Amino acid sequence: MNNTRATLSRTATGFSLLAALVMTAATSGCGTTVGLSSDRYTPLFDPAPLAKYNGKTLVLRSFENLDNDTSFYLYRGAGRRYGGPVLTSYFWYCFKNSFARLGVNVLDDGQPAAGAPTVGMRLKHINENGFVVSVIAAGATGQPMEKDYSIAGPPIADPKDVAGLESRAYAMMSALFTNIVSDPQFQSVVPP
Repeated sequence: MNNTRATLSRTATGFSLLAALVMTAATSGCGTTVGLSSDRYTPLFDPAPLAKYNGKTLVLRSFENLDNDTSFYLYRGAGRRYGGPVLTSYFWYCFKNSFARLGVNVLDDGQPAAGAPTVGMRLKHINENGFVVSVIAAGATGQPMEKDYSIAGPPIADPKDVAGLESRAYAMMSALFTNIVSDPQFQSVVPP
């Protein structure tokens, strides 16, 4: 019995050591990793100018990553990586949180509502300096639209300030969102 416990203990220690080595190998040599989470993202915009969206419903379709310069989880900067969750999920949930801040009832693809506009996104280029996305929107009335939007981040103040880099990434997300929902062409398809 004691021999079995000792063997199990050595095995568990071996697995823990192996997991630590794999994690170290995966993150070493690539610089700083800036962890991003839609749970920590707080939309940074004043909802008052967009108050007409309050009470509306829309279907937020799946987002697609077309940027071959990213991984499933990460996008890059100068010696830095940003991410943690699946990038498309991160963008989707940040947009869901932003629409919710406007008072919009957000449904996913599995909850279609008759007559509700749909919004999807293709992530075309993503790095620490900015985002280029293509928004695909369709409404019950009017023509569907597909339009590219881009946002550039402000200069990086301190490249070693991980919390500052994370906040900067969230600010770019908010700026991208407000550029889209403030656009008259978007509003003609997804009326506020």
